[in-house]
Amino acid sequence: MSLETIKGSSMIIKMTRKLMKEGWSFTPNEFDVIIKAENKATGESIHFPSIGNLKTWIYQKALSY
Repeated sequence: MSLETIKGSSMIIKMTRKLMKEGWSFTPNEFDVIIKAENKATGESIHFPSIGNLKTWIYQKALSY
């Protein structure tokens, strides 16, 4: 997934773009829903069984800034 494929202006979209600039990569499924996030620099990886888990994780990341 690249920065160009992420469209929109919501907080979730903006935070996803920021995380990608910081080295996070996101893996979408066949419906373009993000199911995995990985930061190769830190080795951190997380799987999202639902869109709710993804939103919660992104909101938590946003609050830590």
